[in-house]
Amino acid sequence: MKYFTFLTLLFFVTNHNLMAQNVEIDDSSVTESYLIQLNDNTLLKGEINKVTPDSIFLRLEFLGDVSISKKSNFIVEIDGGSTFRGELLESSNDSLLFDLIGLTNVWIENKNIIKLTVIEWQDVGTEGFSMANQHKTRYLFSPSGYSISEGSGYYQNIFGIFNAVNYGIRDNISIGFGTEFNSLLNEGVPTLFITPKFGKKYNENTYLAGGILIGSVSKVFADNPFIGVGYGVITKGTENRNISLALGHSFGNEDLNSPILTLNGYLRVNDKYGFVSENWLVKNNAILAYGFRKFDKKVSTDIGLVFVSFSDTSTEWTYDPDTQDYIETGTVTDRIVVPFPYIGWVFNW
Repeated sequence: MKYFTFLTLLFFVTNHNLMAQNVEIDDSSVTESYLIQLNDNTLLKGEINKVTPDSIFLRLEFLGDVSISKKSNFIVEIDGGSTFRGELLESSNDSLLFDLIGLTNVWIENKNIIKLTVIEWQDVGTEGFSMANQHKTRYLFSPSGYSISEGSGYYQNIFGIFNAVNYGIRDNISIGFGTEFNSLLNEGVPTLFITPKFGKKYNENTYLAGGILIGSVSKVFADNPFIGVGYGVITKGTENRNISLALGHSFGNEDLNSPILTLNGYLRVNDKYGFVSENWLVKNNAILAYGFRKFDKKVSTDIGLVFVSFSDTSTEWTYDPDTQDYIETGTVTDRIVVPFPYIGWVFNW
């Protein structure tokens, strides 16, 4: 099928070049229109009006002039039913020049185009994947070094109880808010938190971020429900295969004050599935989480297991025959590991 598409495109290229040698282009001629489907599934008749280094300008019936990023891709359907995907490089009065993924640069005449489907640059896949990873800014709960782009955001729900919303104020600055319903139902006062984050791309495969989480843990610690966490994170790798190391420290409630270390990773295996791991070390306790992620452009579902490891200290007693009673002889510390299922959803916009 790939070679049939290529031969079909080669025919159009040859035909276009032969015509260019014998016919002088009339710059005043009217550009032929075709169907254009936007990212929100709006389907209208129109044409590519202009291509600049930063933007592509569309002229659509009913909507008028619309601009999209130059980094956007297109799915192009031509006469005969063949389709291909590529990046639009430039436009002439009667043709469009596409950089075809896996093939070459080809001029396509407007009259041969049936439909253009816009794939906005945020949705353009990398590393051979047809769709971008829209969930790269987080693992299960812990953030990565990637930043939410300006105007984008997501709503996260875990177990139907924990809720959070994160929004990109700028391309490198985001703000998040969260709560959980269990404390509200049981105690009448919900757990609340706010978490600003700043991120920056250091080089091609290194991303840095830092932030703070400030919140209240309701009545669990009645004397001082306030808690804060400051952290920094470095992410190495691509959006589809990466590992992150985060270091932080909690403050506020003395019972919860502790250095925090997290080591997290993500491995995408195909367009729809990936493996995710999130691991926390807090004082003498550890939280190890492993699962898989099923996602599409707007929604992801995480399913896995969480292992909580903590120390349990108990008093050791010995029977004294002289006093005919038990006496305390010391303490014994055991390591206990408790598994929990994990399920969560994230909805992007």
